[in-house]
Amino acid sequence: MFRKVALAAIAAVLVAGTTFAIPANAATKISNGVACSKINATTKSGGYTYKCARNLLVPNSKLTWLSSDCISLSKAWAASKANLPKIKTTSDTALAALDADIVVQQTAADKATALIAEYQGKITTIKAALVTLKADTVNLTKNKATIDKYEGAIKSYEAAIKGQSTVGRQLDRTKAARALAQNTYSNAQAEVNSGFQMAKLICTKGY
Repeated sequence: MFRKVALAAIAAVLVAGTTFAIPANAATKISNGVACSKINATTKSGGYTYKCARNLLVPNSKLTWLSSDCISLSKAWAASKANLPKIKTTSDTALAALDADIVVQQTAADKATALIAEYQGKITTIKAALVTLKADTVNLTKNKATIDKYEGAIKSYEAAIKGQSTVGRQLDRTKAARALAQNTYSNAQAEVNSGFQMAKLICTKGY
């Protein structure tokens, strides 16, 4: 009786061993995150090419199989991240120069604004005088030289106003350039983050 029980137990163990032997010996499906040992080795699985490498998205990562798309996106992300300090230095230098320009141009623009107001006031005064002179039809010939002089003065002041207006426009352009330079670094940071998220998605374990 004891012998029959022992044989039954051994048979059960053998059956169990046979049941679990198939999955244990089956070939591991290659996908992102599956461990590998030979760096730079390549293989194909499911129509995709995989390479044995370290995942740049994971600090101190071990060798695993990674799809070619994962590796390409990871390298692009790493390169853009490494370039961030250079972009910041360039951006900061540009901002400092533009800020200095803005100080100078703001002073000039304030002066130009005051001059424009002054010239416009003189034009208003001269135009009023012209109305009076032209209304004096009796002395129109006599006053012609003065009228011509006043009309010439108006044209000169209008030209001066036009010239001073360019000072303000230059200030506006410099401020716009500063806003662009200020956004350069933040935009680069956003691109790095976007690149990381995309690479992380494509490098998902099991993909």
